[in-house]
Amino acid sequence: MSDPPPVRFGAFELDLRTGELRKHGIRRKIQDQPFQVLQALVERPGELVTREELQRRIWPEGIFVDFDQSLNRAVNKVREALGDSADNPRYIETMARRGYRFIAPVEGPPKPAPVPVPQPAAPGRPWGKIAWVAIGVLATVGPGLWLTRDRAPLPPPRVVPLTTFTGMETHPAFSPDGKHVAFSWDGEKGDNFDIYVKMVGNVTALRLTRDPATDRFPAWSPDGRQIAFFSERGGGGIYLVSPDGGPERKLSDLLTDSRPTWTADGKYLLVAKLYRHAHPETGDGALLLVPVDNEGAPRQILAPPRETWYKDPAFAPDGRSLGFASCAGAMGGWRCSLQVADLQVGVVPSGKPRQITEQSWSIFGLAWMPNASSLIYAGSTWEPGGLYLWRANVRNGKEPERLELAGAAASYPAIDFKTGRLAFSRSLMHHNIWRLERGGKPAPFLTSSATDGGPQYSPDGRRIAFGSSRQGTRNAIWVANADGTSPVQITNIGNPFSGTPRWSPDGRWLAFDAFDKGSGWDVWVVEASGSSPRRLTHGLADSAIPSWSRDGSSIYFESNRSGRSEIWRMPAGGGTAVQVTQNGGFVAFESTDGKTLYYTLSESGAEGLCAKRLPDGKEKQVLKEGVAHRGFAVFSDGVYYIHELGVSRCEIRFRGFAGEQTRLVGEVEGTLDDGLAVSPDRKTFLFSKYSDAGADLMLIENFR
Repeated sequence: MSDPPPVRFGAFELDLRTGELRKHGIRRKIQDQPFQVLQALVERPGELVTREELQRRIWPEGIFVDFDQSLNRAVNKVREALGDSADNPRYIETMARRGYRFIAPVEGPPKPAPVPVPQPAAPGRPWGKIAWVAIGVLATVGPGLWLTRDRAPLPPPRVVPLTTFTGMETHPAFSPDGKHVAFSWDGEKGDNFDIYVKMVGNVTALRLTRDPATDRFPAWSPDGRQIAFFSERGGGGIYLVSPDGGPERKLSDLLTDSRPTWTADGKYLLVAKLYRHAHPETGDGALLLVPVDNEGAPRQILAPPRETWYKDPAFAPDGRSLGFASCAGAMGGWRCSLQVADLQVGVVPSGKPRQITEQSWSIFGLAWMPNASSLIYAGSTWEPGGLYLWRANVRNGKEPERLELAGAAASYPAIDFKTGRLAFSRSLMHHNIWRLERGGKPAPFLTSSATDGGPQYSPDGRRIAFGSSRQGTRNAIWVANADGTSPVQITNIGNPFSGTPRWSPDGRWLAFDAFDKGSGWDVWVVEASGSSPRRLTHGLADSAIPSWSRDGSSIYFESNRSGRSEIWRMPAGGGTAVQVTQNGGFVAFESTDGKTLYYTLSESGAEGLCAKRLPDGKEKQVLKEGVAHRGFAVFSDGVYYIHELGVSRCEIRFRGFAGEQTRLVGEVEGTLDDGLAVSPDRKTFLFSKYSDAGADLMLIENFR
């Protein structure tokens, strides 16, 4: 008999025969008792394994130990080996006072379910046999019981991998017969997203598109002969391609950031027109019906209210309803609600859409259940790791139910109506702070099993402020020494997410932004010692990403209170804010002499860097090449910035104000996010980076 294959989950392999744990093929140290705990959990993924069960397995009768302390220590050792956290678990979830549950998808031979064997009755007491006969009778004739004569119990839902490629696989879409899935993947080199198709259960995939531009959001036609997708090629638009490959046909110039959806007759595609936060135009964010035969112009069927936009449209299986997300707020802090519109013949809305959920989420994809009674959607709660799948009933108005089996970091659900399977994308990213010493190579710096990001040096270079979730499920502001030692939590204001810390010029205060479910993003200040946090902005509009004027008298911030993202300024002690930019603005820093404001226009940073002479100078572009996500720092003679070279490769560059050529500081492999910090002596560069970056497609079988 051959040895059983190892159990796989995430980047790990667990060999149950040899007792070895490996990550990416590299052996990780794990002792015997922690190994037994891990083995017990992965044998029953998604199920509660009680503390008593673990005790009987690891410490049999006759062994006397401090069980509670020993088990806690063993579980902590397992989490240490996996790089996991009790506060923000990716693998092992604590069930308070009961036990533990393994929440990551497990690939490997399933453990056979134990078959109950009746015990012989004691002499003179035939109740054992009678009891088993009674159970058999009840199971056969009892109305509403779990087993009947005509119908066997349905197998329980379970999570299995759908893809395990390197890189990021996302946006799954089932073929009409449920046998194939289309998806977007950045490829083995992680350099470009294209559209692929694979058979469910097969390990190979067929590449359909090869253009250097990004291709995303595939959607099968009802007859299975075409796949629609969005591509950034040629300025962007909606394209069609055969699932067997071949030439692509451009259908429309519409830009979108969500999957199009087909009408049941296959004659139209419903597309959510991209909402441009920096430069909103008429019709942005509306839902438009696009004829597939190219006869006639797109027809708008639903227009969003001012300062909102629609995304992720999906027709119900019966074609009588349309689900979509209605969103508002600035990018990075936008909030959405689920809406459902009843439809008449001809895809004409009947009355106003109904709001199904509160406007408190960022939504990333939705799908209908086969009976059209509920919607499955990916919603972010603005807590670290807070992107989950949820089920919202469209009829009874109950609170959405979280799909615990899918786990965290789940997005873009798709449902196969024929077989009852749910596919989704699960992110494998881990967010930490990295450091680059001038002339050296990037290396991890402030790392933990939690989320760490947004670093900023104090004016004297002795301290670092950053955002982190290492103390719980909320993201707070922390301060550490410049060498990363002695981290201390500074804020605890009750909001689920606080970030973007910025030091005042004298180093006494920190400005930061915080998200609240009811009011959105606001700007706060707190003493660097951790006392006296104060909220400076109020109202329904978002206010975020603060920075100080060089004299410390004012705070700049981004806000959508004018209808789009612009830079505003207010007194450092709070008060009336005034609008600074008129043509868009997202992240801003004042020049060292306080005479010029440098800023990006949007979160993408594709527009480069702009500048405005204060107070009333013209707004102009001063750096044409792209500046990555909040990634620049202003000095007296120039600006340091992050420039993206591809999906997972960046350069840190310097451009002087005197007009000299750009100088390369260093290269960084991987996906960067959330800012750039440069030490006052310009020898050290800090940035946030995703490690173990990637995403796999997962499948929940027997979903109902």
